[in-house]
Amino acid sequence: MPDLALNYEQIWEDAKEILKEKIPNNTFEPWILPIIPAKNNEECFKKDHIVLKSDKSFGVSFLNQKYFSEIQSAINTACGENLPVNIIFVPSDVKKAPKKKEKPAEHIVLMKEQIDNLKQMHSFCALNLKYTFENFVIGDNSLVAYNAAKQVSEAPGQKFNPLFITGSVGIGKTHLMQAIGHSILKNFPDLKVKYAKTEEFTNQLIDSCQKGQESYQKMKKFRDRYRNVDVLLLDDIQFAEGKKRTEEEIFNTFDALFHLGKQIVFASDRPISSFKNTPDRLRSRYEWGLAVDILVPDFKTRVEIIEKHAQRSNFEISKGVAEFLAETFDNNVRELEGAYNKVSAYASIKGIELTAEAAKEILGIGENAKKITPEIIIDKCAEYFNVAKKDILSTARSKEVKEARQAAIYLVREILDTSFPATGEIFNKNHTTILYSYNKMKKDLLTDRPLQNTIKEIEKLIR
Repeated sequence: MPDLALNYEQIWEDAKEILKEKIPNNTFEPWILPIIPAKNNEECFKKDHIVLKSDKSFGVSFLNQKYFSEIQSAINTACGENLPVNIIFVPSDVKKAPKKKEKPAEHIVLMKEQIDNLKQMHSFCALNLKYTFENFVIGDNSLVAYNAAKQVSEAPGQKFNPLFITGSVGIGKTHLMQAIGHSILKNFPDLKVKYAKTEEFTNQLIDSCQKGQESYQKMKKFRDRYRNVDVLLLDDIQFAEGKKRTEEEIFNTFDALFHLGKQIVFASDRPISSFKNTPDRLRSRYEWGLAVDILVPDFKTRVEIIEKHAQRSNFEISKGVAEFLAETFDNNVRELEGAYNKVSAYASIKGIELTAEAAKEILGIGENAKKITPEIIIDKCAEYFNVAKKDILSTARSKEVKEARQAAIYLVREILDTSFPATGEIFNKNHTTILYSYNKMKKDLLTDRPLQNTIKEIEKLIR
């Protein structure tokens, strides 16, 4: 990577112009504008990536949780390189603090540790800094999966290989899988860890298989990327089912790593037994190690999840509000976290006390209001366009299915305020595909009156 240190300020200015079009103004002005890049004479500066600092702790936590991928993408676009980014909290009085203290403040120690690992985590491993064991709330629904993941992280390649984590959408599989990666990086810094979604694996495989003189080198580079590692974390493995070339490559990658004693972890939203279209030899390898299930968390665990988020973001939340959110969003941790992010951000920006009644108003939930989920939105879009729900979530490309899928993606984003990566997980797509579909729909709605009527009619069905 070239030395971009002298251009960091300009890169960030250009990135802000990009973000201004993507992030709501009520988030952009209070949280994005005050951010500045660290300079090379500051302790938190790191040459090979851009460190963005802010003295607003809640803003840092909020941006890391909700808009990190958008900020990373804007930075990469602005500089034309894959430049890892770290958004950190630096109190405004840090520079004025006397240097005679023998021990630096705890947050500075943690900050330096994060920065030291950042390049390895983001440039190769593709891990999200918030998905650690410390941030995972353990409940009866996840105790077995958590303990198995911890044991794998403490002795990679020696126990439970492969580890296969199953569970429905949005309840913590990705968090637990990436926590394994973070823990291994911390305890075994010489090991190479690779996290990827199966769709990304498939897309890279397709690109590498294209005909031409460079085909051999592309395929070699692709295989090196996934086989020259010590730990492979492959998410959403259900996406590979029925894709013969992908399944063949996963099989060969598995064998190459397994026989070298390397650790493999899979995650899926369906149990192995449901993989009816997967070759027996690959399905048997999924079953070689240990399969663990994460269930929907109970009420007590959901309350603890909210309280943990509040603690991490330095936001005071009453027991009543936490219990209201836990009761309302009862089957998807991602929706629960999204609701907390929305109400806490709104209350902070507006400077109001967050009560259960205020939370209801912010979320648009009345006494008899129907709870809207991604499943309801997708069902109604399928009903309206007269297509099967499974086709919307597949790679089917018929005109009706594409229209239904784009409408569903747009409405999930608009109604539920999900992030692009989270929406991608719902539809089994990468976040760039989701971004394209959403922006296209938003642009078309400006001038296409029939499309405007279509969206309004679907919204009536949903609400």
